[in-house]
Formats: sequence, structure tokens, C-alpha cells
Amino acid sequence: MNSQVLSVCLAVLAVLAALSCASAQQRYPQILRLSSDVSPDGQFQYAYQTEDGISSEARGTPVRSSSRDADGADGPATAVTGQYSYTGPDGQVYTVSYVADENGYRASGAHLPQPPPVPEAIQQSLQLIARSSATSSSDSFQPLQQRAAPAFQGFQAFQRPQPQAFQPFQGFRRF
Repeated sequence: MNSQVLSVCLAVLAVLAALSCASAQQRYPQILRLSSDVSPDGQFQYAYQTEDGISSEARGTPVRSSSRDADGADGPATAVTGQYSYTGPDGQVYTVSYVADENGYRASGAHLPQPPPVPEAIQQSLQLIARSSATSSSDSFQPLQQRAAPAFQGFQAFQRPQPQAFQPFQGFRRF
């Protein structure tokens, strides 16, 4: 009986050892191409490609930012353009091009959803507005004049009315 338990335990240990070796030998894709360059002025570029079809490249350039950090100082900003590609589960290669700058992250790719087209009536309205604003003179628009705030005249305007004396049963009739 002890020999059977011992042989089962050894078999379980052998299976566990084989599984751990298999997971330890998990193979990651090799990098076929890699280049990167970072300049002291803040510019950078990188590119890489792996054997499983993943590739990426990007280029960054420092720009003057109009945004401010938490301390109120202008912070450094970088405008980045790039693209990446990968092979999807369906075997098709997908490519995404992007720009990331002060206007946000904007990605484009043939597989990404696109906004619906602008309806014809809206396009005509926009064209009409553009034509009317181009033909109208700038003199026709007159902004409202700023009114001066009334001068402070003391606390007379803010006085409360005096309370009246309390009169119980006022307005009730006796029978």
C-alpha cells in the first residue's frame, strides 16, 4: 500500500516538474530591429520590430506649451508622431498612425471607426454662415456697451424694515 502511494506521489511530482519546465521555457518573440536616439535638447526617435510582426516607431519634438503645471509655470511639452503595427487574431496586419500634441492624442487607421458624415442640411447651413459672415461688414456688429456699476451710497439701501409688534389673534373674529 505504501509503495502505491509513493509511486502516485512520484508521478504527480514528475508531472508538476514537467509543467514548470514547460512554463519556464515560454518563448518571447525576439527583437529583429531596434534603434533609439535621445538628444539633449529633448528630441527623440525610436523604432523596433519583433519576429511576431509587431513594429513601432515614433519621433518626438519639444514644443512651447500653452498649458501650465500645478505650480502655474509653463511645463515642457513634446509633440509626438508615430505609428505601430501588429498582427491580429484573424491574421490581418493592423496599422495605427498617431499624433500626440497640445491638441490631444489623435489616432487613425483603416480598422478604426470613423465618425458619420456631416448631414447635407448642416453642410449647407455652415456654408451659408460662412458666406454671410464674409459679406457682412465688421461695423454691423456692435457689442453691448458696458454699464458702470452704481456708486455705493451707504447702507441706506440695505436697511431691513422694522418688525411690527406682536398682536395675538389679530384677524380672528369672536363669536
